[in-house]
Amino acid sequence: MGNNYKKIIIHVLTEILQYNGKLISTKALFGGSGICYNNIIFGWFYNEQFYIRGHASYLSMITELKMKPLILEVGIRNKLLQYYQVTNELWQDEAKLANIIHMVIETSQQDKLSKCQIKEARIKDLPNMTLSLERILFKAGVINIELLKQLGPFKVYYQLQQQNNNISQNILFSLYCALKGVHVAILTEEKKSQLINEYNAFLRNKNHYK
Repeated sequence: MGNNYKKIIIHVLTEILQYNGKLISTKALFGGSGICYNNIIFGWFYNEQFYIRGHASYLSMITELKMKPLILEVGIRNKLLQYYQVTNELWQDEAKLANIIHMVIETSQQDKLSKCQIKEARIKDLPNMTLSLERILFKAGVINIELLKQLGPFKVYYQLQQQNNNISQNILFSLYCALKGVHVAILTEEKKSQLINEYNAFLRNKNHYK
């Protein structure tokens, strides 16, 4: 059945959506195989079922269509992944399936483009950031915007404090606003006090679990 699914997907991509067949490929993935367009995985064949890549922008549609998430068997554990099973009803509605696949591919491509743009951009290009602050962040191990976002302003500020205990609280405010994409000047005194309280709570929790 899995091979038939692959043929249908390739048919949808090439014949209905008129995608370039040369850009369609598969990739071995943990006991299954991913199906890619232009090297971007958007679907997954696993246990004779086909799953499409999930995304917050169309999660409500996935819920409405009652598409079950992919549960990957890893040793004695099961891992829930953000891929959702194409139902029998969808298999029988080729036009609807084609529209969904097109949407998933477009969203996947946009995600990859956004990630590439983040990697190409430098910390100093964010609001409130400067070349000197970028260098300080580098020394603390925060080398790009993606990592800055993953850590968040409190953890980054904490790492900076390990380098210099006298670092200004204004850096915390600047980091917070940089990640929000706004200028630090918009922060009210009330919001600054809130951020300081939240940072102190972060420190208490951190010390509690040491």
